[in-house]
Amino acid sequence: MRKDLESPPDLSALAWVQEELRRTLEGAGKSLRRHAREVEAVSASAIDSPDTAALHHARAQLHQGVGALELVGLPVGARVLRASEQAVQRCAAKPNQMDMAAVEAIDRSSHALLDYLGRQLAGKPVSPIGLFPRFRAVQEIAGGERPHPADLWPMTVPWDATPVIEAVAPLEPDAQTRGRIESAVLAMLRGPVDEAAMQMSDTFAGLAAGAQGRLATLWSLAAACFEAQAKGLLPGNVYTQRLASRLMSQLRAIGRGLPADGADRLALDLMFFCAQVPPPAQGATQSPRLEALRQALHLEDVPAVDYQHSPLGRFDPQWIPTARKRVVSMKDSWSAMAGGETRLAAGLPEQNTLLGDSLRKLFPHGAALADSLAAMVNRTAAGGTM
Repeated sequence: MRKDLESPPDLSALAWVQEELRRTLEGAGKSLRRHAREVEAVSASAIDSPDTAALHHARAQLHQGVGALELVGLPVGARVLRASEQAVQRCAAKPNQMDMAAVEAIDRSSHALLDYLGRQLAGKPVSPIGLFPRFRAVQEIAGGERPHPADLWPMTVPWDATPVIEAVAPLEPDAQTRGRIESAVLAMLRGPVDEAAMQMSDTFAGLAAGAQGRLATLWSLAAACFEAQAKGLLPGNVYTQRLASRLMSQLRAIGRGLPADGADRLALDLMFFCAQVPPPAQGATQSPRLEALRQALHLEDVPAVDYQHSPLGRFDPQWIPTARKRVVSMKDSWSAMAGGETRLAAGLPEQNTLLGDSLRKLFPHGAALADSLAAMVNRTAAGGTM
């Protein structure tokens, strides 16, 4: 099995970088918030434009973080943070665009990145694709190319692996073949995709049978991907919908005798979606082209990842150690009270208020537990006994 996954970083270096990065990102976040507050003040007073010094300071801090991540061998993390840097740089030209909503999007991306690094250090690594929802939000602020989940997928296309070409009639990338694909694309846009997607799969299988080398791999990936859509194994979304137009662009370029620019990235995106299909049950064969390609390109054990939703960055990672300290403090005081040290009763409400704050931040229904604890603690503190 071949996996081109991001090499595990040096954990000692990562531990140092994580703490330094946390302080750097906190500093950048404070600078951005200061700027956002100034934007609000400027809007209220009708002054032309706010000062951009805080933005430039934040950009410098983010750039420093990018360099640190690249130094310890975390290019995917560096790419996520570079999107934040680019967003700040873009807003420096139009300072009013860096409002509190943009600042919060960048903050959530920073939290997701720190969460990702923390899980690496804890020996519970998650796929970097889990960073995509936060990366996408910041990329929208930064502008430029549209983000794609494969941007954070640490794999490369094994062009040297020969895909299995089934016994189908070979096709040439001529006008007739392009017409068949265009008709299928239109049918996919108009209604149910199963029949039209299967027609796309058959056509690209024929192109693969008539091609050699890299083009055979590219068309085989397309055939497998559309077969998965036809079988209902790969849900359609904006990312899969763009594949057909990109493949058509490749076919037109080849038809004009031009080099297939962008084929590397298109093949990576197709391979990404082929890897997103869960493996079939043992003994079942539900998508023969896809399964043959996954075996040829060593994708059998590459896990599928939910790139639309992620647990990363739901809250500031610093809230967790703070909450643990508050739990320990409350537990110790409560144990001492149970042992007869009633003098500690007066301090329990304040400790519980801090613990309740953590519960409300970390759990969807934490407020109910916090309120119950508060009622119990208040009764205990008022009576001075347990």
